[in-house]
Amino acid sequence: MLPATYFRLGLFRRYLPDWLTTGTLLAYFFLVAEHARPFARQFKLSDSTLQHPFAVHERVSGHACLALAAVVPSVVIALVTFFRKKHKPEAWHVTQVSLLGLALTVAATGVLTDLLKCWVGRPRPDFLARCGPAENTPLDEYVDVSVCTAPLGMSLLADGMRLTPLGHSLISFSAFLFLSMWIYGQFRLAQRPRDVHVHVLASLPLVLASYVALSRVQDYRHHFVDIFTGGILGCTVAYVVYHKYFHGVTSEHLSEVLGYEDDEGLPL
Repeated sequence: MLPATYFRLGLFRRYLPDWLTTGTLLAYFFLVAEHARPFARQFKLSDSTLQHPFAVHERVSGHACLALAAVVPSVVIALVTFFRKKHKPEAWHVTQVSLLGLALTVAATGVLTDLLKCWVGRPRPDFLARCGPAENTPLDEYVDVSVCTAPLGMSLLADGMRLTPLGHSLISFSAFLFLSMWIYGQFRLAQRPRDVHVHVLASLPLVLASYVALSRVQDYRHHFVDIFTGGILGCTVAYVVYHKYFHGVTSEHLSEVLGYEDDEGLPL
């Protein structure tokens, strides 16, 4: 099936509301949520959890995290689908729905991350380096950001109050768990329990997600508890979105897109 033919089918148009929802979430994430000011929680200068140095060079920056979460799964999905189904009519449909699920996963986790960060307003481990408290600020009394001189700039000071949950963990685990589940389903690994090497390969995206999350602790941007919180939330979003479009990973039809039936009645 040629791409032009597929995009004219009613089957593709069925997913337009989902694409519009995903686009709206992405626009809100990049244009609004990423620039929202967090709740300015009080803090103490004597709090040892806030006294870590500011890492100028991050192991995995925010932009790098988003690029990994979007590009790596997309490339794997496209290559695997067309390598295995290039002569089958459903190749474009599987690719489109898979990329839609991935995009919705990343968009939803991005918005959820920023909303929670702004509502909670918890200081990062390197917050005092960002704050640069003025002289004579009491050490063991609660103060607010009014005592900060912001030596690194106001934007980094505001970002210093966006600790919980760990966005890198939430976004990377959601995207890469979605990819692992997708690989598991497309290769029907539930029916191949003895192919250990294939199961290991399907789990590799989660290793990358773990590295991205742990790098934030090494850079003193987050605590270990933030990794677990973000990971659980990210995995939950990935699980829900994946099962919106695909059968469960233990189903006999686990590689099929839910409700697949195009205008020509082509079976998946």
